[in-house]
Amino acid sequence: MSNTNNYYKELSLFNNIKNNSHRAWNRLLTISNLKEKGRTRDAANYLNKLDEVGRTGVGLLILAIQNKGLETVKAELNRNIETKELS
Repeated sequence: MSNTNNYYKELSLFNNIKNNSHRAWNRLLTISNLKEKGRTRDAANYLNKLDEVGRTGVGLLILAIQNKGLETVKAELNRNIETKELS
């Protein structure tokens, strides 16, 4: 974990994931988990460690969840993974 551009503290920023939606999903899960553990400051700092494109991706994912529902968004992401695995 020596590359600080890829981590916030011990947490990956998932820069190695090429798919924007999947990268945003992993980042949102990390932020949510931090908040659930009472680490609100770390959640905010984690989000601030992302570049503008990364923060926008997380924001768009939150909007999609609010509009479509969590289960629908999860299903869409899973379909995307299955489709890519077949091609």
